[in-house]
Amino acid sequence: AQCCCMDATPTTTFARLRIDVPDHPGALAAIGRVLAGLAMNVVEVSIHEVEGDRATDEIVVQCSTMPSYGDLVDPVAAAGGTLLSVGPCSPRADQIVTTMTWVTAMLEGPDRRRIFATGIRSIVGIDPVHVVRAGDVDQIGVVREAVSSGRVVVAHVARLPEIVRETVDSDADSTGSWLLAASDGIPDGYVVLAARPYAIRFTATELSRLAALLDCRKQLIRSRARDLLLT
Repeated sequence: AQCCCMDATPTTTFARLRIDVPDHPGALAAIGRVLAGLAMNVVEVSIHEVEGDRATDEIVVQCSTMPSYGDLVDPVAAAGGTLLSVGPCSPRADQIVTTMTWVTAMLEGPDRRRIFATGIRSIVGIDPVHVVRAGDVDQIGVVREAVSSGRVVVAHVARLPEIVRETVDSDADSTGSWLLAASDGIPDGYVVLAARPYAIRFTATELSRLAALLDCRKQLIRSRARDLLLT
């Protein structure tokens, strides 16, 4: 008897890396060479805020197995970067297509919480995120500030509220965590909540995207309300 065996299909996975790099020519290229040397194919790069002489780069790589923080921290440091986080992800679609698809969905149901949360994850890039009724979390100080000011508020807190605590592994860390809160500006509406370890900041790019998304949603809801009044 003969046995015919076919080669197994190679598996592919995607990982999202956040790396703090020097803001000078060649810095990102040096990180790219390190990733290539580890058999990682860069498929997406998003450069976030520049602060002083550093920038935060979010890099999506394609690789055969999911890398760990320990696999990357020393090679990245040798290239002049600081590895902030490593996590699994799906490759994002074209950002403009994603945004227009979300706006189309919002036109059909601008008050739907699921569509709202999906936009924050796919367009803003904040994940995990909680979208909850403002009245359910109004005991949280950062939420009250976000609702009263109408701004996206980020605070450094020693202890996270229960609703987001499980999303941050380092809650017990003596450095604390970052807590983000933002109101949709609608009476009895929703509040966005997200948290991160102290080492992984919410960037200026993310905050400006979130502010724009909130404003877009608010205007769509107001437009729909006016249309209903006229019909």
